[in-house]
Amino acid sequence: MAISLLEDETLKFWDRLIVGAKVTIDSIEKEFPIFLKEIQGNTLKIFVELESEIGHITHAVIIDMHGREVRYKTMNINKGEHGLMVTFFLAIEIKEGTVNG
Repeated sequence: MAISLLEDETLKFWDRLIVGAKVTIDSIEKEFPIFLKEIQGNTLKIFVELESEIGHITHAVIIDMHGREVRYKTMNINKGEHGLMVTFFLAIEIKEGTVNG
């Protein structure tokens, strides 16, 4: 099924609006840039790379250009010296309907 113009433009809007992430490692919240964003079908995929950080990861959140939390994840990962990619998925589906009343 082809993605509608409205869905496509809404995903592009979110792509421009989301600018960073905050990740809680060992009870300390740290800011990270977005590593990569890509639109596939009706889904915006957002990747946040944690490369050299070491510790217990409990939360991750993506934020918009106004500092608002867009999507929040609770995690329980003990990260060692190897890299880790935190991934968020924002899918949109617009349905046509009628309202009575």
